[in-house]
Amino acid sequence: MTTIDWLIIFLSIIICYFIVVLIFHKKGILEKYNISFYGPFLLLRTKKGLGFLKKIASKKRFWKAYGSFGIVFCLISGFIVLIFFIWNFIFLLGITPEQKAALPGPEFVLALPGINPILPMEYFFYIILAFIVAIIVHEFSHGILAYAGDLKVKSMGLIYIIIPFGAFVEPDEKQLKNTKISKRMRVFSVGPLTNFVAAFICLLLISLILFSSVQPGSGLTVFNVYENSPIDDAGIKKGAIITKINEFDLTNNESNEEGVLFYRSIINQTSVNDTITISYRYNDILYTKNINLTSEYSYYYKNYNITKNTNKNKPFDGVASFILVRKNLDILKNPFTNLSRFTYFLLIPVMSYFEGFNPIADQFTDSYIIKGPLSSLPKTVFWGIINALYWIFWLNLMVGLFNVLPMTPLDGGYLLNDSIRSAVKKLKKDITDEKTDIIVKNTSLIISLTILLLILFPLIIKYI
Repeated sequence: MTTIDWLIIFLSIIICYFIVVLIFHKKGILEKYNISFYGPFLLLRTKKGLGFLKKIASKKRFWKAYGSFGIVFCLISGFIVLIFFIWNFIFLLGITPEQKAALPGPEFVLALPGINPILPMEYFFYIILAFIVAIIVHEFSHGILAYAGDLKVKSMGLIYIIIPFGAFVEPDEKQLKNTKISKRMRVFSVGPLTNFVAAFICLLLISLILFSSVQPGSGLTVFNVYENSPIDDAGIKKGAIITKINEFDLTNNESNEEGVLFYRSIINQTSVNDTITISYRYNDILYTKNINLTSEYSYYYKNYNITKNTNKNKPFDGVASFILVRKNLDILKNPFTNLSRFTYFLLIPVMSYFEGFNPIADQFTDSYIIKGPLSSLPKTVFWGIINALYWIFWLNLMVGLFNVLPMTPLDGGYLLNDSIRSAVKKLKKDITDEKTDIIVKNTSLIISLTILLLILFPLIIKYI
């Protein structure tokens, strides 16, 4: 189904849900079960579990140090994220009209599987699980730091939209507002910080533990094929693993540069109109196909009416590129070495959408072999664990990065407000609280609106 189809289905479900909830709200059924109705959201409040948070918060010295570190970390992180948005704004000002038209639309900011193209429906379970973990980690850490700072927590609970998708902790707002600035800043900072910590833990589990059991498989994994080429006509698709060409066995050539060069050299030794035999695996099924080679000149002339820089005598099979499995696996095992490796790891959902390549998706995991103690796990379970941990990593990181932005009502915005308040108090010790509030409010409003513009600009520039 198309994005529009998914959007219609989603909106239909939400409308039906909203009508049912509104009826229950009017009849007092929600109030009877201590459920609050906030627009489309349902908040199920309870005091159960508060004792657990309070027990965790009993190590007050640790949580105070953790929160103090969080203040510095979040302020620096927020500044870095803000610099990125400013750079992105300046960059987009210089792009061409054609590049503007190719920019993503508003659907990319909607955190809805099936609506946002980089959150595909086939990962719905993983994405919802990751959202739940990210919100619980974020909110519970606020509650723990509130207790560690001897602040009251009124309740905790679940947030519903049809199904529970998150949690919340409700500190005493009046007490939080009147407490020391440093104590309040610790409460705000630990939400994003704990999201970052959760993301880092998942990254370690994926790379150092799970992927330590993964080795490159045999054969050459096809990445892209030219449309209407001999390979394409034979039905060989992206993700197919070529194991043999004519009499040459490719299972001893792992998917690296040498193996690709060997394959290319065999093609180059053939002639135009020759027939080659290719054996390959796809979805763990072995196929053998005869491929009638054409010439590079014939292919480009027939499909694109191009004759320049083409060779009538050069045999053409149609494989555009192979996946260098060993190289990709090396990055997945160790994304910590440099920024480019981490960026590759981080952009897997984006690569999946724009390039159709996800190294941990079913289509491409056949390129790997699981060895060691974890090989006893079924493949679906093993890769299911990796996918679940990856999405928990990714969404915790995104939630953390978004929340450190210095704009209200995000945690980073509240940190900024208290930072401004603290600075004003130090510069003007005789200033009244009323004047301080005005300065903080106006400064925060200007900064928040500016950041909002920076966030929305990539989504509206294509229509300007």
